[in-house]
Amino acid sequence: MKKEDVILTCYSLLRKETPLKEDCGKICNGKCCKGDENTGMIIFPGEEKFLDENIEIKETENGVKIAVCNGACDRNKRPLSCRIYPLFPLMTENGKIKTIIDIRADCPLKNGEYKFNKAFIRKVKRVGKYLLLNEETKSVYLELSDEITEQIELLEKLQKIF
Repeated sequence: MKKEDVILTCYSLLRKETPLKEDCGKICNGKCCKGDENTGMIIFPGEEKFLDENIEIKETENGVKIAVCNGACDRNKRPLSCRIYPLFPLMTENGKIKTIIDIRADCPLKNGEYKFNKAFIRKVKRVGKYLLLNEETKSVYLELSDEITEQIELLEKLQKIF
C-alpha cells in the first residue's frame, strides 16, 4: 500500500472519533495544541502534503520531521500524531498491537479520572495495523514503538528504585 493511502486510511478511521465523547480540549484549554517553536508532533511518511498550511514542518537533530502549529489548524488537516493523542498503538515484543496512553503525552487524561471513548481506543489500535502496510510508515512506527517501550521500561526500573 502506498504511504499516502496508509495515511488517508488512518485519517478516515479517526475522522469522527475523539478520546472522550465530549471535547477534551475544554478540560485543559487545548493544551495539546499549544507548544513553542520547537515542540511538535511527529509526521509520518507521506503525510506532509495533507497538512494544514498553518502547520510549520521542522526537522529535529536526528532527522525526524515534526509538525509545529500555533494552536489553530483545520482539524481535518492535522497530523496523525495529533489524531491519536494521547494514545499510541504500541507494537509489543510478541508482535501484537496494544493501545496505551502514550508515556510522552502531557495530557490531563493520563491521570485516570476520565473514561476514554472505546471506539477511539479500538481505532487507534487499527491505525497501528495500517501503519504496518507500508515499509516507510512501518519503519517510523516500529521505531516509535521501540522508543516508547524503552521509556516505559526505564520508568518501571526507576519506580522500583524509589
